[in-house]
Amino acid sequence: MRGHIRTYNLPRPDRLVISTRSRSVHAEFTSGTAVDRFAAVLLWTATLHGNEFGLTYGWRDDVRLAATGRTGTGIGIGLACSGSVFELGGTVEEHDGLNGREHRFANLPGLPTLAEARTDLASFDELARLVASARSVVPVAAEVAA
Repeated sequence: MRGHIRTYNLPRPDRLVISTRSRSVHAEFTSGTAVDRFAAVLLWTATLHGNEFGLTYGWRDDVRLAATGRTGTGIGIGLACSGSVFELGGTVEEHDGLNGREHRFANLPGLPTLAEARTDLASFDELARLVASARSVVPVAAEVAA
């Protein structure tokens, strides 16, 4: 695994899980901006096979990215990171639901609208567009509803 990291000069991801048939190792390094953390996951997955990506819009207007893939030697890799919708250049919408409950949605550049508390699949290309767009936009301060 160390050779894989060195060969591709991979950055530290927020969260990393390395899985083999006999055991798994978990490491957490959270650092950098939300855009940098999302970019790190993309850099890692660009070196893996059979990637799958899931995005979850959650509480406090955070977006969580989870990705899985395998190295060329079959080692399973799980990666995860999170960041504010606003740090990623997105906006939040609120709508009243039929049940009288407020429903929240995140709009992020290059992605379909994300509903709160639901995980949606995303592609590498969609996430790459999100990162590129977020790097070119200065985040707007979020207003917190009381």
